Amino acid sequence: MTALVSAVATEATRIGGRRSPWWFVTVPLAIAIPLFITYAVAVISERFATIGLDSIQVGTAESNNSVYWVINLGVLILAVGAAHAHASANRGSTADYERYLFGSSSTMIFARVLYYGALAAAAVLAMVVLLMTTLPRLFPVVYGGVSLGSAAGIRFCWAVPLFAFCAVALGVGLAALTNSGVTTIALMLLWAGLIEDAIALIRDLARLQQYMPFLNGIYGTGQAIVLTPPWGPNGALLYFAAIAAAFVGAGIAATAIRRARD
Repeated sequence: MTALVSAVATEATRIGGRRSPWWFVTVPLAIAIPLFITYAVAVISERFATIGLDSIQVGTAESNNSVYWVINLGVLILAVGAAHAHASANRGSTADYERYLFGSSSTMIFARVLYYGALAAAAVLAMVVLLMTTLPRLFPVVYGGVSLGSAAGIRFCWAVPLFAFCAVALGVGLAALTNSGVTTIALMLLWAGLIEDAIALIRDLARLQQYMPFLNGIYGTGQAIVLTPPWGPNGALLYFAAIAAAFVGAGIAATAIRRARD
C-alpha cells in the first residue's frame, strides 16, 4: 500500500509541469469540447423552439439524454489521454527510474489507473452537475424537463464517473499491453469511435453489438441509447468494468514479460 501511494505521488509529480499533455491538452479538450457542443446545440434548439415556425418542430430534451457528449466524447478523450500518459512513461529513463523505485511491474500501472481514473471521474462528475443544473435554467423551453434530482440525474452522478474510471483503466491496460502510445490511441479511437457503431450495419454481425464494451458502459450510465444488452444497466457497467480489469491484468503480464527479457 505504501508503494502504491508513493507511485501515485510520483505520477502526480511527473505530469505536474507546465508542459504536461494531460493538464494542458487532455483535460481542457475533454471538458471544453463536450461543453461547447452541448451548449451550442442547446442555443440552436432553444432558438428554433421559440421563433414560432410551424415548419420546424423541436422536441424537448429528457434528463437521460442531457449529458450525451460528456459520456460519449469526454470520457473517451480522458481515457486516451491516460493511455498516452502511461505509454510515454513506459520507455527510456522514466521506465528505468520506476523499475528501480518500485520493482513490481504492476505498481505504476495500478497507480496510473487510480490517479487518472480519479481525475477523470471528478471531471465528468463536475460536467454532469454543471450541465444538468444550467441547461434547464438557460434553455427552459427545450431543457426545462432536465433535472439533476431525477432518477436519471442521480444515476449519472455515480455511473458516469464509474464509467470514466473504468475507461481510463482500460486505456492504461491497453497501453501497457501494446507498449505503444500511437497504437493504443489508434485502437481506442477506431474501436470506440467507429467499429462499435458500424458493426450494426453488418447484418450477420449486428447481434454482436449488444456485447460491445464501450456501448455497454454508455448504456450502464443510464444514457438513452438504442441498445438492449442481455443484462440491465448495472450488469452492463459490471461487464465493462470486467473487460477493463482484464486489460489491466493483460497489461501487467505483458510488462512483466518485457522486463524479464531485458
